[in-house]
Amino acid sequence: MNFSDTLFCAKKGFIHRKITNQDVLISVGSGIADFNGYILLNSTASFLWDMLKEPQNVQDLTKALAEEFDVSLEEAKSDVDEFVMMLLDKGMLEEI
Repeated sequence: MNFSDTLFCAKKGFIHRKITNQDVLISVGSGIADFNGYILLNSTASFLWDMLKEPQNVQDLTKALAEEFDVSLEEAKSDVDEFVMMLLDKGMLEEI
């Protein structure tokens, strides 16, 4: 995936909450009918979702993830790519 210049932002209508020590994304508002349940987030996904509250590109997400979790850029890029694709597939992310 080569989205290096594309800006992404989390769509409105999803909230990030901590429920019994687990981070989850929940649909609210009119989108709730199209979204079945919730998504559990691990610590890296939670970090990325919080960053995506503001427009971000994959390169910046990758650098931030690598620094925050002390992983290689290659590992961070793989995680970012997978997360972005999942959010796009579920209609939770918009391209700016």
